[in-house]
Amino acid sequence: MRNRIIMAAVEEINLRGFKFTMSDLTKRLSISKSSLYENFSSKEELIGTILDMVLNDLRAQEEKIYNSSLPIIEKLKAILLITPEVFEPFHNRVYDDLRLTYPEEWKKIIKFRKERMDRLADLLHQGMETGTIRRVNRSVVQQIIVSTMNDLMNYRFLAENNMTYSDAVAAMLDIVIHGLLDKNK
Repeated sequence: MRNRIIMAAVEEINLRGFKFTMSDLTKRLSISKSSLYENFSSKEELIGTILDMVLNDLRAQEEKIYNSSLPIIEKLKAILLITPEVFEPFHNRVYDDLRLTYPEEWKKIIKFRKERMDRLADLLHQGMETGTIRRVNRSVVQQIIVSTMNDLMNYRFLAENNMTYSDAVAAMLDIVIHGLLDKNK
């Protein structure tokens, strides 16, 4: 039952953002409120559970990549292109909604992003030490990646350009990794 509730809540989040109500969930699931509250004591607990599942999924995927034998550049690409496997990726507007509606839960996202960027900095450092990546200012590269990824979450930009978030990140990575210069000229 918990899984059914979680999946229905994810559908509600994608449909209404975090403004969905527990009543919306009971209607979607055709269950009583008491059944819902037997499984989750509050909407906050439910949202926290969903967020923990997403972050744990992303961490597990990252761990596989970091522990793989992929070349550093391929690891970098793979890590930045990860999307949740446990659920369909959330619509990009959901992240703004989470930040504004549930600031305590948003802190988990901030912490996760910091951990992710720290590990990415280590990967960049490793690439520079092995000569795979030319020596550049890692802080600037990190800032470019973080800022760009945040800006690419703008659902208006994605819709106007008929792109998914993954498409936009892949295009950004191509530019960061290969630069703007045409090597044939």
